[in-house]
Amino acid sequence: MVNNSTLTATKYTGVFYRLTKTNDKVFYITYMQNKKYTKEKIGSFKEGITAEYANKIRAKRTSIDRLKEDAPMFLNQKLPTFDECFNMYYKSIETKSDSPNTKRRYELHVKPTFGHIKIDDITTQMVEDFKIKSKKLKSQKTTREYAPKTINDWINTIGTVFNYMISKKDLNVKNPAIAAKIEREKVDNDRERYLELNEIKKIWDALDNRQELFDNKINDDVTENIKVFLALSLSTGARLRSVLTISKADINLNSNTVIIKNHKANRTYNGYIHPSYRELIAKRIENLSPIDYLVNSSPEELNRNSINKILQPIFDKLFNQGLKPEDRKRRVVIHTLRHTFASQLAIAETPIYTIMRLMDHADISQTIRYAKLSSKNGRDAVFNLKLI
Repeated sequence: MVNNSTLTATKYTGVFYRLTKTNDKVFYITYMQNKKYTKEKIGSFKEGITAEYANKIRAKRTSIDRLKEDAPMFLNQKLPTFDECFNMYYKSIETKSDSPNTKRRYELHVKPTFGHIKIDDITTQMVEDFKIKSKKLKSQKTTREYAPKTINDWINTIGTVFNYMISKKDLNVKNPAIAAKIEREKVDNDRERYLELNEIKKIWDALDNRQELFDNKINDDVTENIKVFLALSLSTGARLRSVLTISKADINLNSNTVIIKNHKANRTYNGYIHPSYRELIAKRIENLSPIDYLVNSSPEELNRNSINKILQPIFDKLFNQGLKPEDRKRRVVIHTLRHTFASQLAIAETPIYTIMRLMDHADISQTIRYAKLSSKNGRDAVFNLKLI
């Protein structure tokens, strides 16, 4: 074994020589291989070996090692199925708040078609056929055809998994679901319907006279829970899931403020309790612990589905007579409460940036559609022009 101390460096990095008793130079190269220090004898000057030649050999050794390190994980392996790829992708997003929805969407709608197929065998035509077939399917829950946005979500799931495998796992495949290849369905989801103040009163009256609607199927505790849900929704404009996760600790009755969790963006923001509902909220939190949810703390716990089953019949009877179930613009649904909050703020001449903050919109473009409801949307400016 050659001692490093007997080696003399050359002008080339990692190239050394040892001088023999006969004044011959024996060249060595050093480099990292598989994360281990390696020293290799190349040969002597009498054998025709030079420092320049030894440097070329070292360059080959190090480039081969880098190629091994940088090689795609599936270079010499059978490519995985789409289901295996989705599972790899899901591990990277598992801690995100919306990940259960992503997994449910995949398991129910994408996996049956693509899960068993090797990822490199999935073509653009297969994705296009999937889209066409999906447009004809009907939801078991609603018995209606799936909304265009829902179908887009399924296709986007396919594209997202491909992008992940290409960018994070160095998979040498083409994404068959990119927008340039698969045209997305046109979506017109903007709700125009909001509740007038007299219509809000009708909902409260309906809850007070629930026997006429439910034949005594819901008790006083559930009714009070629904009222708390309505009060928080109309006061804050928060999304349904956000309202359901407001706890006593989030409420400050001294300042009439409430901390709201935006589950989509995984952040919190501040809202306010309307004075009309302060007494109802104060009564609700009297016997709650700090971690108890305001809406879900009763013995008969309410969730998204149970709240919808109670409120939607009220909405249908009061506001949706004669409207088709798929009429998203004009039908009143639970999300209409959020739309009502923003719309009534605009009608009250609230600055658009204040509405944006109260709605916790990420971009002003999401809020700007409410500006048309303001009486000061330009009318006064035009009327006050000195044109003559």
